[in-house]
Amino acid sequence: MGHSDEWTFADYFNAEKEIYRNITCAALAARWLIDHDFEMPTDAEIKELVAEANRKVLEAWGEIYALAVLKWLDGQ
Repeated sequence: MGHSDEWTFADYFNAEKEIYRNITCAALAARWLIDHDFEMPTDAEIKELVAEANRKVLEAWGEIYALAVLKWLDGQ
C-alpha cells in the first residue's frame, strides 16, 4: 500500500470533530473557571465537564458531518 497525500472523508470528518471538541472543551473550561472564581475543578467536576463536552459534540454531529462533506468534496 503506497503513501497518499489525499485525505479520505474520515480524515476530514475526524479533523472537524476534533476541532469542534477542542473549542467546546476550552469554552466549557473557561466558563467553569469564571463561574468558580478560578478554582481548579475536582476529578468529579472534570468528569462532568467532559460529559458535557461529549454531549455538545453529539448535538452538533450533523453540522460537523456536513462541514466535513463540503471540505472533502472541495478537495476532490
